[in-house]
Amino acid sequence: MRENKKYLLLLAGVTAIVCSCMFLPNLIAHIPVTYGTDLKPEQFFFNMEFTNLLNTFFKTRTLPFYSWSMFLGTNFYASQTFYIMGDPFTWASLLLQGLNFFDRTLVLEIIKFFVSSFSMYFLLREIHISPKISVFGSLCYAFSGWAIFFSGQLMFHSFYCLAPLYFCGIEKYLQSGKKMLFLFSVTLLLTTHWYFFYTLSFLTPLYYIYRYSLLKSNFKKFMQDTLNLIGVYFIGVMIAGVVLIPTLSYMTGNNRIGLNVTLLFQDPQVYLHLLTSMFVPNYQYIYGVNIFETNWHVTREICIWAGSLTALLICQIFWIKDKVFKKKTLLFYFVLVLFALFPIGDAALHGFSEPSFRWTFLLTLFNILIACYLLEHFEIIDTKKIYFTAIAICIFCLLIIPFSALIEGKLEHVFSNYLYQIILFTVCSVLILINAYLLKHKLINILIVLSIFEFSISGGFHYINKMDTSERGSYEFVDKVTHVLQDEDHELNNYLNYLDENNYTEYYRVYVPHDSLYWNYSHNLSVAYQLNGLMIYDSTYSPSLNKLAEMNPDIRAFNSGMIFDIKDGQLMNFLNVKYALVLKSEELPKGVNWKLIQDDYRGNISIYENEGYRPLGTTYNTVTTYKEFKKNNNLIDLNDIIVCEESDLEEIQDYLLPSKNKSALVNIQYGGNQLVGDLYSEENSFMIITLPFDEGWKILVNGEEAKKYNVNGGFIGIPVKQGQNKVEMYFMPSGFKLGLLISGVGGVLAIILYFIERKNISKK
Repeated sequence: MRENKKYLLLLAGVTAIVCSCMFLPNLIAHIPVTYGTDLKPEQFFFNMEFTNLLNTFFKTRTLPFYSWSMFLGTNFYASQTFYIMGDPFTWASLLLQGLNFFDRTLVLEIIKFFVSSFSMYFLLREIHISPKISVFGSLCYAFSGWAIFFSGQLMFHSFYCLAPLYFCGIEKYLQSGKKMLFLFSVTLLLTTHWYFFYTLSFLTPLYYIYRYSLLKSNFKKFMQDTLNLIGVYFIGVMIAGVVLIPTLSYMTGNNRIGLNVTLLFQDPQVYLHLLTSMFVPNYQYIYGVNIFETNWHVTREICIWAGSLTALLICQIFWIKDKVFKKKTLLFYFVLVLFALFPIGDAALHGFSEPSFRWTFLLTLFNILIACYLLEHFEIIDTKKIYFTAIAICIFCLLIIPFSALIEGKLEHVFSNYLYQIILFTVCSVLILINAYLLKHKLINILIVLSIFEFSISGGFHYINKMDTSERGSYEFVDKVTHVLQDEDHELNNYLNYLDENNYTEYYRVYVPHDSLYWNYSHNLSVAYQLNGLMIYDSTYSPSLNKLAEMNPDIRAFNSGMIFDIKDGQLMNFLNVKYALVLKSEELPKGVNWKLIQDDYRGNISIYENEGYRPLGTTYNTVTTYKEFKKNNNLIDLNDIIVCEESDLEEIQDYLLPSKNKSALVNIQYGGNQLVGDLYSEENSFMIITLPFDEGWKILVNGEEAKKYNVNGGFIGIPVKQGQNKVEMYFMPSGFKLGLLISGVGGVLAIILYFIERKNISKK
């Protein structure tokens, strides 16, 4: 215990040193650390909405289920389990609300680097690696290329830093039969990030069989041991049911799900980049001029590097003297390499969506485990091959850039365009040679010091290089862009409501141009202004709106499947846009009857009103199918015609009577997880409510539950009766109650398992 405490203090100290090298320059320059490309335009605003909804919960006990500010209205709970809802670090951020988002994030990211170090240390100690070498392996994991590159994706880094606990649970079970750590880690990691938990689960059988074969003398009890662990796994999954079930219900409609069956990547640069990523901290150049660039974001996610010494040690696996360990480890790696080489394997590890190399964080973890094992058992390394291996790696690193340039037909520009990469690869080659010399003479202390130096310089240089010293990178700019339209929360909405007394009982949306008033900063700025806006940048937007994107592909901005910006005037009429805020009249979308009502809001902003404003709920008397609609594909028809699936056509026709009169939903009050309003109809009819269709909505008409239909591109349609209709809408994520029940059952089973294990330990 004393020895462990000493090395834990050492680990904390060196982790602090590396973090200081990475982040002190920003602190000294008083520039926010902005990590990756998505932190400012996406996660900043998701965290802002999370904080707003949680603060509302603490005041009113309204659960954070629904967001009115995120793209036409969103199931916040189920969609944001991908980003923040289950992330323990996001919940911890509520304790730091006195800090601005970027400083709060910096504190939490530093904590994640420490958690990565300690969780990996406990895993290495569990597999009987000495404290000194465990410190080395922990640093390799905490500051690997994957950790640095994805530290800007807050939800990914949260999962990464906790992942070693999962493998620690497997080791504890295999070595002593204890199950509770594994159960706890399953629940924790699934709750933290279901997307990566799927990837982790996919590769668990491979790792489990590999470790079982190394730790057990035979496979006589393999089935019994495995079934026991599978049972524990499912209890852990059950406890997380309150998060998992609503998420599955929501995400199954996401259009990114679908198997990629391509046999090989068409560009050979993908494979060259994959190979070099083990020897070089490629996060240094991924978003710069890059010989391996394929203009595909997938290939920018290849980050396996975990230090020069780890790379050198992994290559020794071919020459080790322990033939049993060598054979089993090479077979283990052979299967992993098969997944990496073929797009179908990478797609399978990405939830059977497009191929992705994000799963390589597990390859990084496995590399570190094997490297530390070899360093611990130095006697099985063939020291005669160390220099040979190092020289082979150096030759590869020095020749790969010219070779890649030759393949791409860019050899004549290799030094002018890729000099930075050439220098980086050369420096890494020198480090490999130095590590080879120190390893040959088993100078472990110096090797660890060199690794600390390597991580400090590499990480520090990366963050200095990413430091945005322009005006857009300052704290002041962020404050300005989130206060262009108001100084205090809800100030703009209160002002707009004051313009028309009817606004207090209406639901309306507001158009704000992304380029001028939002300064090209983010498509999520409606969250900052609490507006019912028309744009978003989010991979988990409401799945029902995929149909709207099919009907009008122009709503996708920058040809992206995750960025939406509605500018079509006819669509704006359909979507209840009442006001537009612009600097120039030329920015107003065509097809809307705009009327200027003020030209000096906050000095120079003009406010226009849509004289053809359509209320949130409107009755219709004509219906057609999507198939028929596509023949004309005129968006103006959405304002007058119900567009539905063929399977719903007859049912909806039965609700309609041949009348030209339309009725509108009035006296609307909405907020939290509910909306209520009144509608008078002269006869039985059908009303479209332009909120995204979601099974989580329970809709009552005069106290009776109404059947919901998915119509007009992913919106809600309901039948209404002749006369006065009191419409009440209540939102609870689909599957939430079932998930809560499953979590309760899982919790009871976990308690029973705990006492059974305690009893067995007492007997032993």
